[in-house]
This record gives sequence, C-alpha cells and structure tokens, in this order.
Amino acid sequence: MKVVIPMGVLHLSGGCKVLIDIANALVQRGHEVVIPLLSVTTHVYPVKAQLLPIPRLEPHYIPYGDVVLPNFYTTFLPAYYAWPQQTVRLSLGFEPYWVPDKATALWTYRQGVPIISISRWLDEQIFQHVGQRSTVVNPGVDPATFQPRALNKFDHNRTKIILYIARDPAYGYAMKGFFDFVQAMQLVRSRYPGNLLVYLVCPERDLHLPGVPYRIFRPSSDQDMAVLYQSADLFVSSSWYEGYALPPLEAMACGTPVVATNSGGLLDYCTHLVNAYLTPPRNPQALADGILAVLTDKALYERLLAGGLKVAQTFTKQRFEQQIIETLEHLYRQRHR
Repeated sequence: MKVVIPMGVLHLSGGCKVLIDIANALVQRGHEVVIPLLSVTTHVYPVKAQLLPIPRLEPHYIPYGDVVLPNFYTTFLPAYYAWPQQTVRLSLGFEPYWVPDKATALWTYRQGVPIISISRWLDEQIFQHVGQRSTVVNPGVDPATFQPRALNKFDHNRTKIILYIARDPAYGYAMKGFFDFVQAMQLVRSRYPGNLLVYLVCPERDLHLPGVPYRIFRPSSDQDMAVLYQSADLFVSSSWYEGYALPPLEAMACGTPVVATNSGGLLDYCTHLVNAYLTPPRNPQALADGILAVLTDKALYERLLAGGLKVAQTFTKQRFEQQIIETLEHLYRQRHR
C-alpha cells in the first residue's frame, strides 16, 4: 500500500509529531510512504518516509497514493482535487472553530470521504456539523521516552516549577490561550506564599511573562521535552480547543500533575480530580485556582500524579500506531473490494 501524507510544514508541534509517527509506523509495517512537503522549518523528528519537496499546495504536485491522508483543510483541498477516490480525511482538530476561512474548512468535512479523528469530542463536533461519524483513534505516548524520574516532588520549601508550552498568538495560536495563562500566573504569583519559576517552551519566538519569574526553553527532541516534564512540579495547559492534546498526557507519563482547561479532546483521558485538575476555558481566575490547589494540597497533588501515571500506561504510542495502521489498511481493502 502506498500512502501519501501531504504537509504544509514540518516543525515542532503536536500535529506534526502525530503525522510523523503515523508515517514511520507505516514504513515499519512495510508500506511505502511519501510526504509532499511545502517547507521544513526544523528537523526535530526522525523521518523514515520519503520527503518530497513541493513548491505549492496544488493538485498536480500531489502524487498518487492508494491512500492520500491530508490532515488540515489547506492540505485536504489539493489532495481531494487530485485524488478524490483515494482521499481519507485525518482530523487532528476541528479547524472551523479557529481558522479565518471557516466556510472552506467546513467544506472539507462535507465531501463524503472517510474521516479519522483523534478523540470522541472531535468526532462529535464533526457529526454535529456535517452529520458524518469518524473512526476515532487516540494518540499515545512512548513510555521509553516519557517516564517518571522522581515520583515524590511535593515540597513546600523549594521553588515550584511550572511548565507551559507558550504558542504565539501572533502566529495564529490564539486558541492556545497564552494571555489567559499570563493572567492566571499573575494571580498565582500574588497569592502563592512560596517561590515560583515558570519554564516557558516557546516554539515560535520568545514570549514574556510580566511579573512572574520565568525561563525560556526551546527543546529540539522528545528527549529534551521529557527532561522538562520530569523537572517540573506542574504542567499547565490553557487551550480553548484541543482535538486531543498530547502534552498533558506526556506530562502525566513523566509523573507530573496536570492543570488544564476543559478544551475538548483531552477528556478522552482526563478526569477531573482523578488524573487532572480541569477548569473552564478562557477563565484565568479558575485556572489560577486550579494551579494553587495542586501546588498547596499534597493529597491532591499525589492523587493526580498517581492517576496520571495510570492512564498514561493505557494511551501508548504503540497502541495508536497499531490502530491507525489497521484502520488505513481496512479502508484500502474496502475500496479495492
């Protein structure tokens, strides 16, 4: 089976990571995989598939594949116009909620091609808007990379480290809620009696956290990211919408408690006060309350840590790769039959 996965960019992001995991797993299974790629901003993921540089995302630059697997509305358009019978729509997030061209983004879900989504929440958004169900396949973490280094981090007397992935609103990532996090941390800083230090992971450019001590990091690999998770006392996510959200799950696998907004897809593995502290999106006060609760309540901290480790053992990268390959092979056999 030949699989074509058109991509706009290849850089440090959850979406790119999922696509490369799929491509590498297919190659490992013996399938041919070609990735038509508009641009490469950084080589942060090892790629076993063939990278095919293309000048523009247009139909005549998309090669034939037994399965053509676009994952974003801008890559769906040329893939579908080139090979409508081979196209399978992979949805990593419901674009009509945040992209400027909402009508076109929604149109890409209405063409009747098979859809694979990465969470039950995402499947429900697709069904509500276009009346079609998708096949849900949850991504997972690699336990060989994301694993706990120290399980008992709770200590009132030392500086607490809060890890946050700061996506730049100016680059189209307003829905990640960076300014909500800024306000929340200013509230936390005014109320927390001890010392705090925020580790900001800034993929696009350096962002700033006024009034709160912070350091900026730019990890270049999963291993680098795992070290940051392991060194933190708390991981925070402030997104408005998430198709799934791997970072909170990665943090859990590293033994780091999670405070996150109830942003959709992460509900497939997050349960409030069992393995995460969940707050409403776009509510800095509630986010601050959650951060303070976990930082000051040892019993809650240890419960979330243990619950996170337990659920991360279920949602593994190996499980995801096996399910996504079986789904694509099934769709391929159905079409040929």
